Amino acid sequence: MALELIIFDLDGTLINSAPDLVEAVNHALTELNKPTHSQATIQQWIGNGADVLVKRSLVGDWHVESEPDDFEAAFALFKTYYAAHDWVHSRLYDGILETLQTLKNLGFKLACVTNKTARFTNPLMETAGLALYFDFIASGDTFEAMKPEPLPLLETAKRFNVLPENALMIGDSINDITAGKRAGFKTIAVSYGYAGQYTMADLNADYTVNAMSEIVDLIKNEI
Repeated sequence: MALELIIFDLDGTLINSAPDLVEAVNHALTELNKPTHSQATIQQWIGNGADVLVKRSLVGDWHVESEPDDFEAAFALFKTYYAAHDWVHSRLYDGILETLQTLKNLGFKLACVTNKTARFTNPLMETAGLALYFDFIASGDTFEAMKPEPLPLLETAKRFNVLPENALMIGDSINDITAGKRAGFKTIAVSYGYAGQYTMADLNADYTVNAMSEIVDLIKNEI
């Protein structure tokens, strides 16, 4: 494999953003006199975009059959609160900046493809000090489809004139790994993120790491 492009997910892969997402969700629920949830519970619902996260929180379940009552009001409250509190408790995972810098020094093109909307993605990437490491950043509203659809990954690869077989997707969720496989990319799952109801075996990535610091050696020696 002549690896040229490495695509990273954001939440649960580069940033431990769950604490601030949980606070924003519970703020919205509290304002509407709805039951709140623990961080462990809400964390399982992260990964399909903020609108789905709020819907799951309103119904208290992963599966949402239809738009819940008060969704529009809850989503508006969530967006306002989260936009102002996205870097209170959130932090980069260990070894992120060092790994990104090493990969850049090795000549790889780096992209971040997240299901988070650009309204939240772009400010958060700047605040976290991540933006300067990436050649391209795609949010959940950048393309016509989100992960687990392969479209965002394929379109990103096209921007760099890179074939799918020369690209790698790194993420923590079933959406990331499914998108990567459907796009024809190699895949790495990180075990420390937000896999939710899925195990690492369920994700079935080509490779699994327990820390970001393991990725450089893996890429150098095996991919």
